Amino acid sequence: MMEKTEKKLLAMTALTLLAALFMAVPAPAEEGKDSPLVTAAKSLKLSGYAQFLAVDWDKDVDSFSLRRARLTLTGDIVKNLRFKITVDFVKSPALLDALVEFEPSKAIGLRFGQFLVPFSLESVTPTRDLDMVNRAAVVDTLVPGRDNGSSGRDIGAALYGSFSILDYTLGLFNGSGINKADADSHKDLAGRIVLHPFKALSVGGSLYLGKLSPSPQVPLVRRNREGLEAALLISRFMLKSEYIHAEDALVSKAGWYVLGGFFAIPGRLQALARYDSLDLDRAVPDNGKNVISMGLNWFIMGQTKLQVNYEIHRLETGVREKSGVLAQFQAAF
Repeated sequence: MMEKTEKKLLAMTALTLLAALFMAVPAPAEEGKDSPLVTAAKSLKLSGYAQFLAVDWDKDVDSFSLRRARLTLTGDIVKNLRFKITVDFVKSPALLDALVEFEPSKAIGLRFGQFLVPFSLESVTPTRDLDMVNRAAVVDTLVPGRDNGSSGRDIGAALYGSFSILDYTLGLFNGSGINKADADSHKDLAGRIVLHPFKALSVGGSLYLGKLSPSPQVPLVRRNREGLEAALLISRFMLKSEYIHAEDALVSKAGWYVLGGFFAIPGRLQALARYDSLDLDRAVPDNGKNVISMGLNWFIMGQTKLQVNYEIHRLETGVREKSGVLAQFQAAF
């Protein structure tokens, strides 16, 4: 099974490369200028990273694991038209991103294929750039594309752009997750708007209006999400926060987090702390939980870094669920 998957991925990558090389410059090369093949090759960029994780829980299994091993290929097909493919050799299915973007201007662009659902600051932050080892529980549990184990992604099409102090993304998605066809005729709507009133400050909101069927032959029910976010970056200091509300059928869920960070050594050593709260049914008392995380990031070069976190998981009743140390080394290029 793995052999077939790898062959499919290699075939897809090869076809994309051939298409990019063929379409990049259709006219014959003039003397003294790059040939079409050379021009196309210059537009291609390969990047990637791998994460090795060690965890030591007081009430759970301790383990070493290769958490992620991702490669991303991007490139220009023709002017204003580019593609991106991301695969993770640890995940199954391995294909994460497979998208094409047409961007005639900064104010408007079209993205289609499989990509991150535009919802939540932390959800659309690339995994390699996360501040903590784990995403906040509220993000991992409630954000569309993460609530169904799809790494925050779905298949669809979206308009995006920037003008003045505003960034926006608005799209339609299957709502079924990665590498899956739509299970019904309904399309889910997702949108995110972020304002930058000052260079150091960004505030935004996200909206998701969807429907799903809990099981075959069962009518569609609501799967709606609303989110608010804010981020402040001043010199060595960083402060981020989000609130997310979810409705699955008649169940109302909500959660929030606050994350703060400080570079003790500029560009090298960063200290962080986060409080994360999640309630999976607001109608049921004492049904929530919270996670307190403290961490240190040591940046070796670029995004090659060592992260050490200490997490305390508590139920809303005050009972300590578990605690542990997580150490993650990320090698990136």
